[in-house]
Amino acid sequence: MKNNDYDTLRVKSVCENKLGIEFRNGSESNGWFVHEGKRIARVTVPYGRKPIPPKTYKSMASQLKLSVSEFDSLLDCPLKLEQYLDALRKQGLIDPQP
Repeated sequence: MKNNDYDTLRVKSVCENKLGIEFRNGSESNGWFVHEGKRIARVTVPYGRKPIPPKTYKSMASQLKLSVSEFDSLLDCPLKLEQYLDALRKQGLIDPQP
């Protein structure tokens, strides 16, 4: 778990840039990952540029339907959108590719 390596602003920007999540602003940033018009995963990211507690880090990973190690890869850059979609297909959350 690399929660100490990242702050909340980095998590939000990675979700926006790699996964195309658009966040709504309220008391915290909430956004949906949408695939083919269907909402798949909702993620909540705290405001600010602060360190992420371990429990919050695990929660963000599970909200995106990823393991903590997959979430680490997403933030480190090896995991791209296509690999994220493959992980969702393995879990049966989206339809397999034709």
